[in-house]
Amino acid sequence: MTRKDKLLLLAIIAVLAAVAVHAFFWVDVVKRGSKVISRVELKNLDPANNGINIEVTQPWYNPDKVLAFNVDKPDERNFDRFDVTRCLLQCAQELGDRDFSRIYLCNKGNRLYYINADNFKQLGEQYKTGETLNTLTLYVRLPQVTYTLNDSLAFPVHEGMLGSVADAQDWNTMMSNLLR
Repeated sequence: MTRKDKLLLLAIIAVLAAVAVHAFFWVDVVKRGSKVISRVELKNLDPANNGINIEVTQPWYNPDKVLAFNVDKPDERNFDRFDVTRCLLQCAQELGDRDFSRIYLCNKGNRLYYINADNFKQLGEQYKTGETLNTLTLYVRLPQVTYTLNDSLAFPVHEGMLGSVADAQDWNTMMSNLLR
């Protein structure tokens, strides 16, 4: 094999490698990664989730072990803030034994917030008890463990009875952003 043939072969391999890498990342962007909890699985967790367009995915290339809780536009039925929060807590319960570092809260594939895995798993454990008062407490507590993409708390931690009202307003803001 001549030097010219070797260079040609090397160029072909480089082009094929570039095409393969491009295709790999294109599939990741288009498909948003592999599904961890699909819409069907979400419905199986609770029949009230029927028609809710939410999935938990993970990128194909995932060295940071992150997941994405993606709220997409309604296509089968409209859903509200309470539905999204219920689904989020059910996913937290389901993903309790899975190894990941954080879960991004996304709207139509756009990352808005994240929750560290330890906090997310703790929410899932607390949700398992099924107590109504406990569940309402989790709704209000959710913004307290939510971070912005620049690693700062998304909402301030409030104290006392008036703090609970402010936490409820923060929850409303957070869920409104997820449902845009």
